[in-house]
Amino acid sequence: MSSASTDDCVFCRIVAGESPSHKVLEDDKHVAFLSIFPNTRGFTVVIPKLHMSSDVLALDDETYTELMLFTKKVDMMLRRGLQVDRCALIIEGMMINHAHAKLIPLHGLDGRTHVVSEGGIEFSDKYEGYVTSKEGPRALDEDLSDLVALIRSRN
Repeated sequence: MSSASTDDCVFCRIVAGESPSHKVLEDDKHVAFLSIFPNTRGFTVVIPKLHMSSDVLALDDETYTELMLFTKKVDMMLRRGLQVDRCALIIEGMMINHAHAKLIPLHGLDGRTHVVSEGGIEFSDKYEGYVTSKEGPRALDEDLSDLVALIRSRN
């Protein structure tokens, strides 16, 4: 955890009440608010009130668990309030260096758990400024075996 000037972090300014927000839920350690740049209705950002690195998976276990449990509460509110079957959870850790999770309501599922996307497959060897859950091309089993061996050898 670190301290940050609210001048440096828009999320800290929201927590301090210096920037307006549309809060969905708040407790003593977290706040969830609607994104002002939503790509779908109800896109919600969930943050800890204390400024900490946006590398959420590197947080200590207690802080991470508390953030995820609060995020789950917000998810349930969005499901009921927007009458959606589920929300997607993204923990990208980019754009704003303050730990945050993004909940994206999945409108129009109507009970389906598999939706085929239009627009083909995607693959990139570098971060393009966004994440996608679109499928890429079928990987070769030999390449996957080599990759898992590399990952394991470095751990």
